[in-house]
Amino acid sequence: TSHPLVSATLAGIRREDDDPAPRQKTALTWDRLTEAVDAIQGQDPVAVRDRAILLLGFAGAFRRSELAGLEVSDIVTDDDGMRIRLRRSKGDPAAKGVLIGIPRGITRNCPVRAYEAWIKIAGIEAGPVFRRIWLAPVSRPGEPPAPPKIGAGALSDRSVADIIRKRCGAAGLEGDFSGHSLRRGAISTGAKDGYDLLELKRFSRHRSLQIVETYIDEASIKERHPGKSRF
Repeated sequence: TSHPLVSATLAGIRREDDDPAPRQKTALTWDRLTEAVDAIQGQDPVAVRDRAILLLGFAGAFRRSELAGLEVSDIVTDDDGMRIRLRRSKGDPAAKGVLIGIPRGITRNCPVRAYEAWIKIAGIEAGPVFRRIWLAPVSRPGEPPAPPKIGAGALSDRSVADIIRKRCGAAGLEGDFSGHSLRRGAISTGAKDGYDLLELKRFSRHRSLQIVETYIDEASIKERHPGKSRF
């Protein structure tokens, strides 16, 4: 495919495409994210798990496959926050591993506290972090309800995407949300908050600045326009 004739043909096809740009999923920016998290009611295992998925996924700009692949042994928490060893990812084809740091917050939407709450209620000490939960059958009259069962295997990346879509829909958020919305939203939020491309590249673990630029929403580009304070 590196032959000049093939390259030129493919370039011509891209030029003639009516819509050459890929359709981007809706970014789950911080404001939208907190709406989705606040709409999750209760302290049952499903609610606690889903809060942790949303908040940790945003805080680490994780891909859905990276979230699904996290294991307890990959994560260390302390008073300052958490360190996550991402053993493999799309941006690390050599599987050298990447170290991610997430600071501990002081609000109810702290991702570290959300992770700790999930690990505690699920009683997980080793193995996959995010797991499937089976709800207990309806108990007979007069009997206490049985607790849900926490599975031993990891959620699939498709299940992570389904949870994100479900929680965004339940919060009444409009848009085309997917497993990629958390990652896109985290990068877009960082751009809006004034972080430069190099910082965002380091945060998102992309291999090129050009790719990072495609994640920045139109609103962020307008906010960062050099002439904004002069016009």
